[in-house]
Amino acid sequence: MLPRTETAAVPTDAAKAAPPQAPAWSASEAPSVPAAPPAPRRGAKPSPLWRRPATVQLNAPSPEFQELKDRYLAWMIATRYAEDTIQHAHTSAEWLFKYLGMQGVSRVADVTSEVLDGYSLWLRERPNAYHNGKVIGTRTIIYRLTGVKQFFKWLTQNMIVLYDPAENLEVPQISSNSLPQTILTQEEVHKLLDAPDLGSPVGYRDKALLEVVYATGIRTREMFRLKVSDFDAKALTVFVREGKGGKDRVLPLPAVVAGYLKEYIEKVRPRFVAIARKDNGVLFLSWRGRELDMGRLCGLFKRNARTAGIEKRTTPMILRHSIASHLLENGMDIRYIQEFLGHERISTTQIYAKVTLSGLRAHYNKHHPKEKRDRSRKQILVEKLL
Repeated sequence: MLPRTETAAVPTDAAKAAPPQAPAWSASEAPSVPAAPPAPRRGAKPSPLWRRPATVQLNAPSPEFQELKDRYLAWMIATRYAEDTIQHAHTSAEWLFKYLGMQGVSRVADVTSEVLDGYSLWLRERPNAYHNGKVIGTRTIIYRLTGVKQFFKWLTQNMIVLYDPAENLEVPQISSNSLPQTILTQEEVHKLLDAPDLGSPVGYRDKALLEVVYATGIRTREMFRLKVSDFDAKALTVFVREGKGGKDRVLPLPAVVAGYLKEYIEKVRPRFVAIARKDNGVLFLSWRGRELDMGRLCGLFKRNARTAGIEKRTTPMILRHSIASHLLENGMDIRYIQEFLGHERISTTQIYAKVTLSGLRAHYNKHHPKEKRDRSRKQILVEKLL
């Protein structure tokens, strides 16, 4: 049992008791497992970064587009761009080439500003892979179009094309001070954290992951990169490597959260690794021993939110927004929250102060005696007018 220490994170109901030890699951209680995948061929080299499978099914680009994309991504790697930036560039190019293939465009010289305007309109009608019945979000459109502009800027600078057809391509704008659309209350977070079934390996994994995300406010990409070695059970900390802007930071963990994570690493994660027959050190794995991706992570949050009876949209980013607001509500200095979240500018952190103020205004209007009296007067005046 790890000792309790004070931390900056908001205490939850789970923090009032020690984490239960992971049960010793019998073979019959483990999830049904298909035959283990064959071991990789001896001497096989890992696929290059830009050969990773896309999240959507895309048609193969023309040989000319494929060659240009490979040269562009190789230049980004040589210039030491961040891995996430290179992955975004790869995905943006794949989406563009899919559209160009549909339009019968196979040469970069045939890409005009009108073609790219059509691509921009096509993007706005694409279905959201993670939310049925909805189209992709504005931020995704911004990522895709920004990637196109940067790609053609590189082509122009290297004299591969004579003019830049994406120079005047309009990209949607989102205010940097826009408020988060969804925030979970502290009661809703408690229900979410209590939703996983601790009697199963996957449920225990879900519990450890949800607790870590809420306790640290970690970004999704940062969480995907966490290694087992980044967790320090003695210091009750987790090391976040290469966060946004390439910055590292060390975040504290509540003792109980560290306890859940320790139990997961020692008793649950080895079961997943045994199925995959390999271990690359990534902290959170699927039950097949593979790295989690965005689809599996969104499914994890949806599943536990449904179990908890939460009707609000629940994602890792919403949980990050929620812990920031809860820390402010509980009186934590905004400068420490800035460091906690890894924000470069304090103006970004101040957005959560506006969220907290809006919540205060709602309670103020509902409970303040003068507000109640004024509402009564307004109701009387309305009744007289009618």
